[in-house]
Parts: sequence; structure tokens; C-alpha cells
Amino acid sequence: MTRRELVTVGALGALSASAPGEVAGLVAESEAAAAQSAEMISAQALRDISEELGQIRRLLRDGLVGPSLSDGVVVEIRRQFGLFMRANQKYPDFCEIGPAVFTELYDWHVRHRQPIEITRTDNRMAIRFMFTAMILRPEQDPLYVGIPFDRG
Repeated sequence: MTRRELVTVGALGALSASAPGEVAGLVAESEAAAAQSAEMISAQALRDISEELGQIRRLLRDGLVGPSLSDGVVVEIRRQFGLFMRANQKYPDFCEIGPAVFTELYDWHVRHRQPIEITRTDNRMAIRFMFTAMILRPEQDPLYVGIPFDRG
């Protein structure tokens, strides 16, 4: 028995000596209101739990799977590669990138379980992405994606 029920029953019991019919109606009303209130609280709690689970699911998906290939730096790199391929009919040999793009490409390789091929080219770090050596330019903007180019 909850405190609310104990207080309600005690107060209604005191009134029962004066008007037994009215007290029975008040007790029935208070019990119905308490039951309805409990149902509303339960329904709201279930909605809150459902929303929290949805948020946890989104966070886990974003954290474990990562961003899709349709957003992030990969889109900009693909756009640059597409322009180069239309003009030269092949993938570029090199492309310069900023530090954040380099890290994002490294994470992409880890996330998709691809072999990570990091080399030094002209005294600079480079990571292979698709068929192109992506050269790290730490002095550039972190999200810098340069214009792809070939040897020579």
C-alpha cells in the first residue's frame, strides 16, 4: 500500500461516519483516478524508454559503422577523382590532402577492414586510397582536398 493510498483511505475513513454513500463514491473515484494515472505514467515511461533506445541505436550505428560513403571527406575525394577521370580517362597517381582528411581515410581503412598502405613520397607521408597516393600536407587546412595530378 502506497503512502497516497494510506492517506486517502484514512481521510475517507474519517468521512465515512458522516456520509457512507458519498464516501464509497469518493473512494471508487480516487481508485479509478489512481489506476488511470498509473497507466498514463507507464505509457509515458515506455515512450521515453523507446526514444532512448532509438538514440542509443543511432549512436552505436554511427560509432561502430561510421559515416556512409555518401557523406564526409570521401565524397569530396570522389568528386575530385571523377573530374580527373573525365579529363584523363584514368585514376590520378597523387592527390594532396590535409591532416583531418588523412586521419579520416585511415579510419575508413580500419572501419572497412582494408589493408593500410602508408608510404613516404618526396619526404611526405602518403596513404593509398583506391588507386591513388593521398599525400599528407600538414600545413594545409585540415579538410583540404587538393586537385589530383599524375607523375611528372
